[in-house]
Amino acid sequence: MTSKTNEFKRLAMLNIFIIVFYATLLLVGTFYDEKISEALYNPHGLVVMWISGIGAYPFFAFAVLFGGCLYERTLHSDLKKALKFILCVLLILVITAVGFVGAGALVDKDSLGYIYPQLNRNIPVILCISLVSIFPLTYLGYKFAESVADEKLLKRVIGLLLIFIIAYVLLQIVKGIFHRPRYRLTLQGFEGIGFVPWFKPFFCYQDYIEQFGIDKGEFRSFPSGHSILSTCMVIGLQSLSRISLRLWDKQFRLGLLGFVISFIIIISRVILGAHYLSDVSAGALIVSVLALFYTYGCKVA
Repeated sequence: MTSKTNEFKRLAMLNIFIIVFYATLLLVGTFYDEKISEALYNPHGLVVMWISGIGAYPFFAFAVLFGGCLYERTLHSDLKKALKFILCVLLILVITAVGFVGAGALVDKDSLGYIYPQLNRNIPVILCISLVSIFPLTYLGYKFAESVADEKLLKRVIGLLLIFIIAYVLLQIVKGIFHRPRYRLTLQGFEGIGFVPWFKPFFCYQDYIEQFGIDKGEFRSFPSGHSILSTCMVIGLQSLSRISLRLWDKQFRLGLLGFVISFIIIISRVILGAHYLSDVSAGALIVSVLALFYTYGCKVA
């Protein structure tokens, strides 16, 4: 049995373990969400706030990094010059846009903007973060891809970015269906806003937004966006082995590292009262299933 086959089996088993783990947490949260939030709630822990604040950013950083890989492969492809030029320009625009959105997400009111409100929607700060981060990440991805002769790299990078897009789209769709009040909102004493199970959509949220001026983001608890975006680190980190010769045999360890880091971020969201256990476990479960498909896809590709 080859080392690649062994590595694939270990990765597949890791993905299956993560799926079972988060499915179990979702089941536990379904019955004990409120009690768990009551026990863990601590909105003033600075370390926890920082962990939560930066938790969504790696998703965008990985997207920019692998966008640089895609740019390198496109630039050195056999496509006609005109088509190659158009695709390269489009890639630069997309990478820049993703980096800008990621910088905005980093200082959003539910990220670092939660700790430092003056950062929220601060365009100069967002532009500075974008300028400092986009080019180095893109260049790093470009140089990594340039040093790898794997003909399947292009397919795998495209597959990875498609997984990221699917995860992000699912996040927006599902959040727009359930409108679950966040735990921290239920503690503010608004009549009629109490604990709502994750499987029951909260249809009257708009009335509370109009009547009390509550931020609409407070009704987007299920599923957790931080959970979905941070769990993408499992795929992102293990995919680094595709573009670095030093990491080619470390997919399992990188995937395990991504799971540990993302789980810490996920728990921080529960501690801050931004989400219930079922919110974060459902988000992680969505990405974990996608990760399993991606792992099998890389074997076939």
